[in-house]
Amino acid sequence: MLNSTSVHEAALKFSGGRKLLSVESLHRGHIHETFISTWSSDGETSRMLHQRMNNQVFQDIPGLMHNLKRVTAQLRLDTWRARDYQLEVLEVIAANDGEAWATLPDGAWRTFTFVDGTDTFDHCQGSEQAYGAAVAFGNFQARLFDLDARELVETIPSFFSSTHRLRQFQAALRADVKERARSVRPEIEFVMGHTHLLELVETGQAQGRIPVRVIHGDTKLNNVLFDQITGAARCIVDLDTCMPGWSLYDFGDLVRFAVSVSAEDETDLTRVGLDQDIYRAIEAGWMDSAGAFLNADELELMPLAAAIVTLTVGLRFLTDHLTGDEYFKIQRENQNLDRARVQFEMVRIMERNGAVLAPVTSR
Repeated sequence: MLNSTSVHEAALKFSGGRKLLSVESLHRGHIHETFISTWSSDGETSRMLHQRMNNQVFQDIPGLMHNLKRVTAQLRLDTWRARDYQLEVLEVIAANDGEAWATLPDGAWRTFTFVDGTDTFDHCQGSEQAYGAAVAFGNFQARLFDLDARELVETIPSFFSSTHRLRQFQAALRADVKERARSVRPEIEFVMGHTHLLELVETGQAQGRIPVRVIHGDTKLNNVLFDQITGAARCIVDLDTCMPGWSLYDFGDLVRFAVSVSAEDETDLTRVGLDQDIYRAIEAGWMDSAGAFLNADELELMPLAAAIVTLTVGLRFLTDHLTGDEYFKIQRENQNLDRARVQFEMVRIMERNGAVLAPVTSR
């Protein structure tokens, strides 16, 4: 736990001659520790967002920041795919020594301009918002279409590999360091009964049918900043997993997050469900913004993308539960297990509603 002195010292590394007025914690996300600072300069105030980066999750901090700089530079280019749609690009503030981040005794810190006048949402407010988020994320991919994926570092090796997640799960199950395997047998059986889904994308990639593209990699709705007045999407944040992947991972992850009608860690599985109208809005927004560059095999994969991503995320939650909750932050006992159970229930619902998840072109 950071003390206020450490946080103030970190913020001052990015002062740029401004006077620091205050720093407060922002409870957002599972990975980094985040803070908002207020500054005064020439009679005007401004705000910044600071993060102490989690070097247990992201062990290559230089690589992480390389990707961030390269991606934000590409996003600022006025490509033909984005000429009619503009998003604000996340702005990295350099440290006082000119570097993109600062290293202190308590870790590595980075800073962004705070995007004022925006809100984030942990629950989708309706089809219009879902469509706007899908257009924003699809446009994000379109603007990165010309960026060679080989220019980016894999900030977390095999992050998008469902088969890698399966192997991690199997290793955690064998080790069973917290002796929790016995209590999660139904979840284990569910995973082992769905390995065919986990292998689908990588089989397509090996056959050359599913291309490698630069993607966002964490398209939860709360990674879109919406304008407080107009409600329009203004900025996409949390670019740490922006690296080579498969395009429809982003589509599937947005569906997974936005269509859910329950809390991510809901303990009553009868409350778990999906909103079909929101799904259709996301699909329409994705096709309007990214459909032009998807190939036929990617379009065919759309109905299964959400189930694959949801299953994979659930597998990660379950693995983390087995290993002692090392990756995802928890506020209570068994929270990661409950998160996994919600994801698996969502997969069951998606399977029962397969026709709903059929692509527009096949209806």
